Amino acid sequence: MAFWSAISERLASLGLVPRTRVARLTAYLAGIELVLLALKWIFRLAGATRIVRPLDRWTTVLGYVLFFLLLFLALRWFRNHVMWSVRNRLIVTYLFIGIVPMALVAYMAMTSFQFLAGQLSSYVTLSGIDVEMQRLQSANSSTAALVAKRPAALRTGPLETDESLFPGRTVQISAQSVQPKWLQDNFDGLVLDEGKVYLRAVKFVDSSPQPLAVVSSVPLDQRLLARIAADIGPLTLYVLPEKAPDARGGRNITIQVEDGKVTVDGQTPIIVSAGALPPARLSWDPTFTFYTPMAPADWKTGEKNRSVLLTGTMRTSGLSSHLSSATSGFADALLIRLAVLAVTFAIFMLLAWLIGIRLTRTLTYSVANLYQGTEHINRGDFTHRIQVHENDQLAALQRSFNSMTDSLQKLIAEQKEKERLQSELEIAHEVQAQLFPRELCGTRTLEMHGVCRPARIVSGDYYDFLAYAPEQVGIAVGDISGKGISAALLMATIHSAVRAYEQELMAPVSASSAAAYATDMRIATIAPRVARPSPSQMLWLLNRHLYQTTQPEKYATLFLGFYDDDGCCLTYSNAGHLPPIILSEDGSTRRLDVGGTVVGLFDDRGYEEQTVELYPGDIFIAFSDGMTEPENEFGEFGEERLIETIAAHRDLPLERICEMAVSAVQDWIGSTEQPDDVTLVLARRTK
Repeated sequence: MAFWSAISERLASLGLVPRTRVARLTAYLAGIELVLLALKWIFRLAGATRIVRPLDRWTTVLGYVLFFLLLFLALRWFRNHVMWSVRNRLIVTYLFIGIVPMALVAYMAMTSFQFLAGQLSSYVTLSGIDVEMQRLQSANSSTAALVAKRPAALRTGPLETDESLFPGRTVQISAQSVQPKWLQDNFDGLVLDEGKVYLRAVKFVDSSPQPLAVVSSVPLDQRLLARIAADIGPLTLYVLPEKAPDARGGRNITIQVEDGKVTVDGQTPIIVSAGALPPARLSWDPTFTFYTPMAPADWKTGEKNRSVLLTGTMRTSGLSSHLSSATSGFADALLIRLAVLAVTFAIFMLLAWLIGIRLTRTLTYSVANLYQGTEHINRGDFTHRIQVHENDQLAALQRSFNSMTDSLQKLIAEQKEKERLQSELEIAHEVQAQLFPRELCGTRTLEMHGVCRPARIVSGDYYDFLAYAPEQVGIAVGDISGKGISAALLMATIHSAVRAYEQELMAPVSASSAAAYATDMRIATIAPRVARPSPSQMLWLLNRHLYQTTQPEKYATLFLGFYDDDGCCLTYSNAGHLPPIILSEDGSTRRLDVGGTVVGLFDDRGYEEQTVELYPGDIFIAFSDGMTEPENEFGEFGEERLIETIAAHRDLPLERICEMAVSAVQDWIGSTEQPDDVTLVLARRTK
C-alpha cells in the first residue's frame, strides 16, 4: 500500500493524475480503446474476422480522438509544469529563436543541395546521353552519304556496322514512304519502340526512283548504359510495359518510388541497370540519388511518352569533378569556400551557444536565488541572505532583496516592541480604568454619572466622585495638557493628590497644627475642625505640588466642587477648566467660572471659591474640550448643541443622557478619528 501511495503522490506532483474534465474523458476513452483492442485480439485468435472489421473502424476513430486529446493534455501539462520554470522557458525560447531557425536553415540548405545536386547529376547524365546521340547522328549522316553513292540496287536493306563504336547498333535503309507518318524530316533522339528505348537517328536521302531513309538505332541497354555510367555511378532505367497506359491519351502517368521499388501506375516496369559506384575520394564523400523522368518519342505516333524513368547514384566528389572540368576549376574553389564558410558558421554558432548558456545560467541562477529567498521569507526565516556574485540588474535586484529582508527583520523587531508597548498600554488602560468611579455615586438629593472615552488607549482627562460623608459628595473634573502616557501619568498624580488632600483637609487638627498649616500653606486661619474640604485650598496645594514636581510645560485644568444635602448647595472652585453649566428645568443656564488659573504652571497662585444652590430638576454639566471642539464642515459641535442634546433627553436616566450626548458628538465628526479625549459628568438634583 505504501508503494502505491508513493507512486500516486509522485504522479500527482507531476500533474499526471486526471483532475479536469478533459483528463477524465481522455482516461475513459483510453480505457474503452484498450478494451476494444483486447476484444480484437481475442476475436482474431478465435477466427471471427467478421467481428474484427467493425471493431477496426471504432478503434481507428477512437485512436484519432485520443491522439488529439492527448496532444491537448500534453501541451497543457508542458505549459503548467515544464514552462513554470524560468530556466525551461528560456530554453524553449532559445529553441524557437535560435535552434529551430538554424535547423530550418540547415534543412533548407540540405534540401537545396540535394535538389541542385540531383538537377546537376541529371544534367550530367543527360549530357552523356546527348553526346552518344550526337555521335550516332554523325555516324548516321556518314552512312547516309555512303548510301547515296551506291548503285540503286544496293541502297536498300540492312547494313553491317562496327560494334566497337556503338554496341548493338543497327542500320536500316528503306523507302521514306514506309517510315511513320509523323516522321517528315531528319530526326535524332530517344524513341520508344516495342517497349524498348533506343537512340535513333534518321537521315533522308534524295534518290530515284524514291527518297530513302537511313535509320540508325542503338538500344539503351546495359552496354550503352554502362558506357554512360562509367564516370557517373550506377544508373537504372525503368521502362513502363506496353500494356500500361501511356501518353497516347494525352495524360500523364504516375511514377512512384518506395523502399527502392519503382511502380508506374501500380505496375512494375522493365528495369535496365549498369555501372558501379566509384570509390570515395575524401573521408566524407556522401552519395545522393537522383531521378530523371525521360520522354522518348513513340515511334509509331511520334508523341512524347512519359513512361521512362532514369535513376542513378552519384558521389559528391564525382559531381564536383564534372563541374570542375566544365568550369575550369571554379567549382573546386567554390566548394573550398563553402566548406570554410560552413566551418566558420559552425564556430560562430558554437560560440553563440556557449554565450547563450552562460547568460541563461546567470539569469536562471539569479531567479532561483530570489525564489529560494522568498521561500525562506514565507517560512519566517528572515536571516537568509542571497550570495551575490554578479554585477548586473539582477544582482542589484538580489541586493535589494537582501536589503528588504533586513528592513523586514527590523520592522518585525519594531513590531514586537510595539506589541510589547501596546500590551503595556493595555495594562495602563486597565489601571487607569480603575481610577475612574466604578459605581454610581450620589446622595439623597443628588444623582451623578460620568463617562470618559480616550482618544488613544489611555486618557489625559480626569473625573472623580469624592464621597467624604453620607450626605456630602465631591465632584472633580480635569483636563491634562497633552495626550498619551505623559498625560495619563499626570492624571494619576492629580487623582492621588486630590484624594490625599481631601483626606488631609477633612482631618481634625490642633491649634499648633493649624498654625503650622497657616505658615506652610500661607492660609490666614484654619479652624480646628473642617466640616468639608475647601476646593480653593485643595487647588492651591495641588498647584504648588505640580509646579514643584513636574516639568514647566506640564499643567492641568481642574474643577473641584463639594455638594451638601443640607442646603442643596455646591461649593466649587474652577482652575482654568471649561466652566461647568447648571441647566435649570426651565432651560436657563448658569456657568460656574469662579476660581483661578490652571494648576502646575505658575507658583503661588490663589483660588477663589463660590457656593451655588441646586434647585429640583437642575442638571450639573461638566465636560472636557473633547465634547465641544470636534469639527466637521459645518464647524464645531459647541456648547449650545451639547446643552440642546441634554435638554432634549433630560428626563432619561443620566447614563442614557451621557450615551446620547457622546453619540451626538461622534455623529458630528462622522467616520474621522476622534480628535481628543471625551469626558462628560452629569449630576441632577432630585425633586
